[in-house]
Amino acid sequence: MNRIEPSVQDAPNYYVTEHFMYSDFICPCCDMLKIVPAFHRHAALLERMRRELGFDIEVTSGYRCAAHNAAVGGSPRSWHLLFATDVRPDDNDPFKLTALYKMALYLEFGGIGLYEAHVHLDLRPDTVRWRG
Repeated sequence: MNRIEPSVQDAPNYYVTEHFMYSDFICPCCDMLKIVPAFHRHAALLERMRRELGFDIEVTSGYRCAAHNAAVGGSPRSWHLLFATDVRPDDNDPFKLTALYKMALYLEFGGIGLYEAHVHLDLRPDTVRWRG
């Protein structure tokens, strides 16, 4: 008889904040997640964004292992290798995307990148802003 190993998607999931679960942040290729010192602060800031903006926020990318980061064309020095998120409104509304970006500026994330379909967020110590 073949034994099937359970994956993270089959395992019980737990909320980090009221609206975000640990599974929102895992690497999709290996089911791994690094809990770095800033992880919970980052999640709390996302929760604050969601609460104050009043709409659902989807995490499209969180932690990435080196293999997944390379597969998606991420920078070899990407903050996703430590911990970062790419987020967007769950309905892809461009006005809400702009509101996400402005709220991220207000909350003073270290790294903020505005792209056509998402906003990149990280808590690097230096302030860096860019458009993709």
